[in-house]
Amino acid sequence: MEDLEDTLKRFRDMLLSLSERGILAYWTFGEYEEARIYWKLAKKAEELRLPPGLVSTFRKLAKESEEHGDGLRRLYVKTYGEEPEGVDIPYIEVASLARALEDPSNLEFVFRVAMETELVAKKLYEHLSSIAGNREARELYEFLANIEWVHYQRLRGEAGLMGVNVERIEEEIKKKGFL
Repeated sequence: MEDLEDTLKRFRDMLLSLSERGILAYWTFGEYEEARIYWKLAKKAEELRLPPGLVSTFRKLAKESEEHGDGLRRLYVKTYGEEPEGVDIPYIEVASLARALEDPSNLEFVFRVAMETELVAKKLYEHLSSIAGNREARELYEFLANIEWVHYQRLRGEAGLMGVNVERIEEEIKKKGFL
């Protein structure tokens, strides 16, 4: 199975093959898809009668991802004068986060996948900010990178409250160079 670092490199290379317009469209739809996965995780957590705090966290992350998609869509329409069209590249956050649906009752696994996903998005947004062609796009990518860090911290805190071994998760993430 591909590790997080390889995944990041593969998606970064795919994204860099797109125009700035394509990258913005990619992230717009990617945020909406990420929201869809977080809604599914919230529903699964509820069905499994997992702690309400976890359900609430997944719902908050879903809503915020939808808001990010809305912000990116507004920037796209403002910049290009039309609605974005889908890009034929899988969405990294969805590809990564969807793994959490494989075993939603394994809280350590769910939190590790979700925390890694937020860090992958943070790293990619930081990279996009460094190469963005206009100030508004650069600032939006910086803002989104910071929000992904907030998501990571929220997940980390919720994991700790639920008795998940956060230190073990972070050790795995550090080995991959993301912390």
